[in-house]
Amino acid sequence: MRYIDTNIFLRFLTEEKENLSQDLLEFFQNLQDGSTKASCLDIVFFQVIFVLKSFYKVNKDEIIKIMKNMLSLDGLYIKNRRILEKTLELWEKHSDDIIDCYIVANMEQDGENELYTFDKKIKNLGVKTIAF
Repeated sequence: MRYIDTNIFLRFLTEEKENLSQDLLEFFQNLQDGSTKASCLDIVFFQVIFVLKSFYKVNKDEIIKIMKNMLSLDGLYIKNRRILEKTLELWEKHSDDIIDCYIVANMEQDGENELYTFDKKIKNLGVKTIAF
């Protein structure tokens, strides 16, 4: 299966639709209905968030909506889809850093609740912290 890079998502999400190539529009239509398949790495998911937030100044609520739509594409294979869904769920409910939410989502999947960290605010996500 072919992989998809961050810039493909960003072009689709940030360009005016009338400026997008027909090929790119068809690619995303096919990705939506599953007739095209592509694999997406977690790092690409987070790069999209980072660029939307830092460069395009998209607010958190809109980013969450965009990323949930991205996760709903039938043809998009994401190995850790459930973890990314949980990450967005945690981020939506808490104002914590999305990476903290990702760590906690992974911990929950693994049945863990203790974390070595100096970050005190991650406790807001229900994690027991262990610091030195």
